[in-house]
Amino acid sequence: MTTSRAFLKGFLVGLFVMILINILAAHLLSDCGLPAILGASPCADDIVRAGFPLVFFEQGGFAFRSIFNLPYLLLDILFGIGLAVLSGFSAQGLSSRRNK
Repeated sequence: MTTSRAFLKGFLVGLFVMILINILAAHLLSDCGLPAILGASPCADDIVRAGFPLVFFEQGGFAFRSIFNLPYLLLDILFGIGLAVLSGFSAQGLSSRRNK
């Protein structure tokens, strides 16, 4: 396997893991889980939160409020891409060791 193909596979795996972690964090941080994020929650005063490691979106509650933090969103995206690049380089290194 070429090193660029190994890097791409590692990058995509890292990106997929980060997306799954963000979905799991949104489910666990929101009051009524993932249905609240999708707008299908029967809860009346649920609070919806999104973002990992930084919560960039929060909406709802008894005294309704809506918060969207663009710098946190950009830092979350940067963190996800950094994790994906790190996993890509790790996969590339493992592939080159295996081929020797």
